[in-house]
Amino acid sequence: MKRSRKILFGLSALLTIGCATVVLANFWKSKLVVEHVTVSGATIVETEDVLNRAKVPLGARMVDVDLHAVENRVAAHPYVSRVLVERNLPSTIHIEIVERRPLALLNGRELRYVDRDGFVLPNSVSRELFDLPVITGLPAAQATKPGTEITNADLDEAIQILETSKAVGRELYHLISEIRIRNGGDIVLYTTDGGVPVLFGRGGVPRKLVALETFWSTIVAERGPQSLAYVDLRFEDQVVARWKKKT
Repeated sequence: MKRSRKILFGLSALLTIGCATVVLANFWKSKLVVEHVTVSGATIVETEDVLNRAKVPLGARMVDVDLHAVENRVAAHPYVSRVLVERNLPSTIHIEIVERRPLALLNGRELRYVDRDGFVLPNSVSRELFDLPVITGLPAAQATKPGTEITNADLDEAIQILETSKAVGRELYHLISEIRIRNGGDIVLYTTDGGVPVLFGRGGVPRKLVALETFWSTIVAERGPQSLAYVDLRFEDQVVARWKKKT
């Protein structure tokens, strides 16, 4: 009987201590104020721009900061893809962003940046410069307003070509100067070296790009792009090239 009373007393004491700890912890948290707001992941977007959009006042109580509202305000920036806002006790609100990065220039009604998702981006938000391939041939009626996502099968394949070229090798990505889409017809690439037309066709993107990279780094590197009239990748498992006649 005495043993049972001791156990009950011990449990009651532990419960009291636990409740007191929780109360004290909550009281401690309620007194904490924002002293720092930090930002990570911003390379294109200016940190100051993120802070201005976040609108987290220094001196505010940490518990009063609406993290979801801060995320929504920062996420409204067209170059921000994802946002995570956290309380780092005792005094810091940390904002982590994932940026949208331009993949190409889109030559529609106006020259715009476009990312890997077909999301249209404003032309200039920072001092960072972009040396990007151009996608041409988009229908004139296609809206290219910043902040919109374009749904277009030709553009999707052009983006796939550029994304895959980066995976094959950065040199191959930078070899592509222009991608011309043709309203469902064969896609044509133009090279930065010599402006050589590359008849790409449709489909088979990884296979064709690997073939192009191999052909360019071996045959073209030896003979020079200036003597090349065009390259045709539309045939299965082979690269067809036409060389200019020597004069």
